[in-house]
Amino acid sequence: MTKSELLHILNFPTEWETFGMYPDELFKIQLSGYKPGNEAGSEHERCGAFHWWLRRTPNAEQLIKLAKLSWLDPDPIMGADVRQHIASAVNFNTEVENACKTET
Repeated sequence: MTKSELLHILNFPTEWETFGMYPDELFKIQLSGYKPGNEAGSEHERCGAFHWWLRRTPNAEQLIKLAKLSWLDPDPIMGADVRQHIASAVNFNTEVENACKTET
């Protein structure tokens, strides 16, 4: 399965790829845990992708991309929760805060 196919099956917005926020390492982790039929719970995989990034101490530019992706996620409640976690990140600054407050 390709990266694009997995992203589509798990309902990731296409911007995960266009923003360069779905690296091979994350793809391999999620592909290894993917089981056909679990698509109904795909928000867990998307949430996992956000937290994968947040555990890596992303820089401000990456945090802004994560904030934008949180607004694009099909689960608005999860997106709001992710933005709260972004606000606790080490590299959180005014630009990141603005991205967390403004829907793209």
